[in-house]
Order: sequence, then C-alpha cells, then structure tokens
Amino acid sequence: MAFRFVGRRKSSTLRPIEIGRKLLSAIDDGIDTKDRRLAPDKYTISLSEPDRESLADDEQALIHELTTAATAYIRDEKLNVLTTIDVTFSTDASLDIGQLTITASISHPQRGESSPTLEPRLETDLPVGPATETPPPPAAELPPPLVIPTTEPLVIDDQLTALPAAIGAIVHNDGKRHPIGDARLKIGRSTENSVQVIDGQASRYHAEVRYENGQHHIVDLDSTNGTLVNGNQIEKAHALSHGDIIRIGTTEFRYESS
Repeated sequence: MAFRFVGRRKSSTLRPIEIGRKLLSAIDDGIDTKDRRLAPDKYTISLSEPDRESLADDEQALIHELTTAATAYIRDEKLNVLTTIDVTFSTDASLDIGQLTITASISHPQRGESSPTLEPRLETDLPVGPATETPPPPAAELPPPLVIPTTEPLVIDDQLTALPAAIGAIVHNDGKRHPIGDARLKIGRSTENSVQVIDGQASRYHAEVRYENGQHHIVDLDSTNGTLVNGNQIEKAHALSHGDIIRIGTTEFRYESS
C-alpha cells in the first residue's frame, strides 16, 4: 500500500500508512463469516484533533487512497460487500496524538433493492427454451450398514495429575474472574479466545496474557484499536502489576496477582 502525497502543515506522529494498515485490519476483524464472507462497507476513522487538523489539506486525497486500497484488498481476499466502500473521518477529543479508532459496519439494503457485488456475474447468450420435465434419477442402492467391532474397554488411570495453581486473575468490571497461571490467556471478540469480549471496538484476537520470568505480561496482538493499561496504550508487551486496569475496546479488566 503506497500513498502518493506527503504534504502536511503541522507535525503529527500519525502517518497515512499507519491508517491504511489499521483499515485493512478492521476489514479482517469485521468479516461476517456466517453470511458469504461479508466484509464491512462503511468505515469511520476517528482521530485526535491535532492529527485531524494536520491531515486537513490531504483528507480527501487520503480518503480516495484508503477507499481504493480497501476495495482492492476485499477483491483480492474474495470477500463480498453489499454496497460501495465508504470511508469517512471524524474527530474524537478523547484520543491522544498518534491514536486512532476505526468503526466498521455492514450496510443492509432496503427491501427490494439488489445487492451489488465486486465481481461482475457471468451472463449466458444461449436462448432460453421451454422448460422440460426431467425424470428423476433412479434411487441409489445403499450399502449394507457398517459393523464396527467392539474394542477393549478404555482404562483410565484414577491418579489425577495435579494442575498448577492459579497465580493471578483478571477481573471483568461486572465481577467475573478469569484465573490465569503459566498458560497463555487469549482475549478478544472471537469465541475461540479463553476470554470472549462482546465489544464492537475489540478485535477478534485482541490481546493475550503471558507468564514470563515470574510475572504476567499483557501483549497486544496487532489489534485495530490497541490495548490500554491504566489509560496508556501499550506498544507491544507490558508487565502487569497488582491493580492494573486493562482496557480492551470499551471493556475493562482489573489484574490481580496472588
């Protein structure tokens, strides 16, 4: 992904290429796999006031570049969309310089409207004749039922292996505790995570807690909107202390050490 303009009136730590990478990540996070791998078509990019002002002269050109990149990415990944890609910018006064959030959504057409696709459908030039009634195929003969021989009963050792005791926990703001030991604890919107977060601002695989060198660390997994500890966005990994507040999207957890 390349951006052809470089002009800015004011300095900013946020570069257009970073916005582009976050946008592609938001596409992946917003895919609806239950509905023909449907990708979001509307993207609202929120920036801090200084960053928005520094990109003011280039905003329309940047929107064009981001729209083109998103459309190409969706086509290359063989995803579907219901309408044309729409990228807009907004200002969020709660964001610091260099931070951004992206809200992705899927537009549903009104009843009776057709849903455009990225790739043209193939049309046939053959004339359509009157429908003919095709006789049903003969019924297939089913093979005889498979007989599975019985095996020796499975013997289970009644001596249970002791599991390592939990050495900490993250506590949801509703009071639900998630004990953590020396195994990795994955957090995100996907049901495959150890801790599922029902939050539209969270990525499918957002962050994980690791136990290294006698201490737990929170690691951001290149999420769209980042991971915050005590209000500060972490770069990659952050060593946790008792009482730290972890923020995933708009969801908060408190870390407690044993």
